Amino acid sequence: MNIYPEDFKAQFPRFTPVYLPLYENKTYNKNDIVYYNGQFYQCKKDSVTSLPTVTDDWTTYNGNVLNYTQDADILNAIAEASVNFNEGLFSDKCKAKLIFLYLVAYYLTIDFQNAMSPMGGGGIVQSKSVGSVSESYAIPQWMLNNPSFSMYAQNGYGRKYLSLIRPFLLGNIILSKGRTTFD
Repeated sequence: MNIYPEDFKAQFPRFTPVYLPLYENKTYNKNDIVYYNGQFYQCKKDSVTSLPTVTDDWTTYNGNVLNYTQDADILNAIAEASVNFNEGLFSDKCKAKLIFLYLVAYYLTIDFQNAMSPMGGGGIVQSKSVGSVSESYAIPQWMLNNPSFSMYAQNGYGRKYLSLIRPFLLGNIILSKGRTTFD
């Protein structure tokens, strides 16, 4: 299965952190930010179609590519997800692609979490409280009690991946009466 960053972006247009705003040949408006030739630029006015290097329309902007999801990040997550994905479970390639993209989103989110806290968290958060406000999440036991599934319960993309793939992992067992021709 060939999956590209564009496939991921189409499935998850509001992914966080947002995608690196690469300059495209289109119309930009005031305060739009683009990344062009290794530099960030901010648009000064509405209805701009010029290159970001045109100083009447654009000004340089102090941005950092590490604050954005880049194609390289997505490609790394695709490589990671391909290690744990069995395409042979699916006869429908569209379903396989959808489920695989959720697995990619899971790994990409884990990669960003690890970058923010390289020493690791402390596991899966089941409840939080600040002052008199508390919040807790119920994660289905079938996810938490299965050693193969529990790691995916760490974020919403992993839980969605599990909910989508679960029907393909369950099978029917049929016993039938028979005999052998051996004595």
